[in-house]
Amino acid sequence: MDKKVVFIVGGTSGIGLSTAELFVKQGNIVIATGRSGPKMEEALVYLRQFQQDDNQVRVVSADAADRNAMEAVFQDIDNRYGRLDVLVHVAGISGRKYGDGVLDECTDEGWEVIMANNLKSVYLSNQLALQRMKAQNSGNIVNISSILGLVGTREHFTTHAYAASRGAVIQLTRSAAVYYSKYNIRMNVVCPGLLDTPMSQRAVKDEVILDALTYLQPLSPHVGYPEDVAEAVIFLASDSAKFITGVVLPVDGGWTAQ
Repeated sequence: MDKKVVFIVGGTSGIGLSTAELFVKQGNIVIATGRSGPKMEEALVYLRQFQQDDNQVRVVSADAADRNAMEAVFQDIDNRYGRLDVLVHVAGISGRKYGDGVLDECTDEGWEVIMANNLKSVYLSNQLALQRMKAQNSGNIVNISSILGLVGTREHFTTHAYAASRGAVIQLTRSAAVYYSKYNIRMNVVCPGLLDTPMSQRAVKDEVILDALTYLQPLSPHVGYPEDVAEAVIFLASDSAKFITGVVLPVDGGWTAQ
């Protein structure tokens, strides 16, 4: 990639941090948001070891579902760089602890928390990015969804508010990709399967789920890693994918191929 200004929403751990690392290694300017102070500091120290100059990496605090917070970050990007080339939206949560689960048992709190963090946040970041990309007549957006936005499950992964939010991200991206193509803006979605990330520790440490993954994700080692998704994001954001928009790319070890 040529040197670009890249904004990663949720770039301080897991998929976001791996993606930020690859962008930094390629010489891009990277701005990453997070909400945890210790994680933000750790991410900044980690990413700085790959930077080629002192101003290449910034890590800022922002709640991705808060319009005022996100507008402030975008305004700061405007002031510092005058453009935004790539937006990667990774931020999202699992809502099981808030009451997400099977539909007839899902709580209102579980539904609302999930929709705020997993859907409203994407709406906000994409809207604010598109306003700038439309004005500059160029840009690239990659949203992270999930294979649970594509397929149903009988057990183990039955969080239906989460699945609904991820499906909505897919269709929001595809619909917008068609419209904004006339402004030379590309928009794509990556849908990870089960990865070994901080958010999925409950699942990746469950022997029953790990056994199920031998057929759900048949490609060995059956559990993916953040860098697997990061590589897909880098490709979609690069000029190598210049004729690709509106694509939903599973990175799932074969789950959705069955």
